[in-house]
Amino acid sequence: MQKISHPPSPSLLTLVFQVIGATIGGLLFGVLLAYLVSVLLMVLGVAQQLGMGLLSVQVFLAIIGFGAGAGLGVALVGRLACQAGNLWPAMLAGAATGVLVVLAMRLLRIGGLGTLLWVGLTFTLAAAIGAYYFRR
Repeated sequence: MQKISHPPSPSLLTLVFQVIGATIGGLLFGVLLAYLVSVLLMVLGVAQQLGMGLLSVQVFLAIIGFGAGAGLGVALVGRLACQAGNLWPAMLAGAATGVLVVLAMRLLRIGGLGTLLWVGLTFTLAAAIGAYYFRR
């Protein structure tokens, strides 16, 4: 019978650095996504029709982009720390969690944009880190 070896669990220090890397990657990617889509909406002439609704669109996109960027940040730090993990599931889980948080909170009319932003960032960060370490 062959013994299956599992990679070692990450240390607390590695997890702290992964949270920091995920936060930095998420902030960069979230801001970039919100900015690029805003510019695209302005070029298409839709931004003027949205008015202050453009701010809501930017917050929604920032949350979704933060989730994807958090997955990328977790994976980069994980690779540097020689931790086995999955890049694509981390990015997809972060972004998908962002979409679900935005939809759920808007449909249920829970909180304003500030609350949505903090809840979204917290859940997407947790989802990205969890998905990075998820094994079948």
